[in-house]
Amino acid sequence: MTDSNDYIKYIADLAKLSLDDSEIQSLADDMRDIIGLMDTIKNIDTEHIDATEHISRVTNNLREDNPGDSFETEKILSNSKKTMENCFAIPKMIE
Repeated sequence: MTDSNDYIKYIADLAKLSLDDSEIQSLADDMRDIIGLMDTIKNIDTEHIDATEHISRVTNNLREDNPGDSFETEKILSNSKKTMENCFAIPKMIE
């Protein structure tokens, strides 16, 4: 058994997955392929490419934050049957 297979077994144990030997081998092969792809990407020359934070050019279209006047606490609480310490009081849901 290889180191990759040991990692797969370790992760499977953490995830409470039971895998047979062929599944472990298949996942180990997949992991080797993924790591190989990452090594390929690591070797790409990016010296003349500007760094980006986002791959799309979409910007946030949020409105300005203009805080307004707050409602009066007493007026809001006047709609409740029961209040406690300036909060709505509700029946206990969990014992």
